[in-house]
Amino acid sequence: MTIQHAIDFIKRGQTDEDLRHRLVKTQGKEALEAVLAGEDLTFSQGEFEEAYSLTLFKCQEEGDAHALMAFRMWWNLLSRAADQESAQPVAQ
Repeated sequence: MTIQHAIDFIKRGQTDEDLRHRLVKTQGKEALEAVLAGEDLTFSQGEFEEAYSLTLFKCQEEGDAHALMAFRMWWNLLSRAADQESAQPVAQ
């Protein structure tokens, strides 16, 4: 896991509709992480936050900063939902 992977994810995630669609379709943390691993984009939440801060600092335009903030919000909601799905007991 690296901060560079998180930076790459932020860049790709903002423009790659297919990647976002595949991530949204996952169920659970393991499936979400598998999609990211398949794209060589493994990172921790701390690395994501550091990459977000670095990327935000480099924004030249206000619109770019707003788009980045919206992407962060999307990612945080998606990753939290995946965590909650993984924590649900399996019905038998």
